[in-house]
Amino acid sequence: MPSLTIRDIPEDVMEWLRRTAKEEKRSVNSQALQWFEEAAGNRARREGMLKIVQEIQASSKETYRRHGLGSDSTKLIRQMRDERGKHLR
Repeated sequence: MPSLTIRDIPEDVMEWLRRTAKEEKRSVNSQALQWFEEAAGNRARREGMLKIVQEIQASSKETYRRHGLGSDSTKLIRQMRDERGKHLR
């Protein structure tokens, strides 16, 4: 399994790592690995979300290109309510 040596870790970061490892009942190495895994997972999720957003944007552009921007639903709702009101009078 690969290994990594990290030099010049700021003392406050190292203290935070030690304290967290103790609280989680892990070795400092295990805690550092946990942080790396979480960071990698967060990045993968962000990249996945970015891809989804890009797909939604592309789909929206294609829909607008094919069908136009559509209409303002507020106007349609107002029209429906006004028509319903006429029938009640």
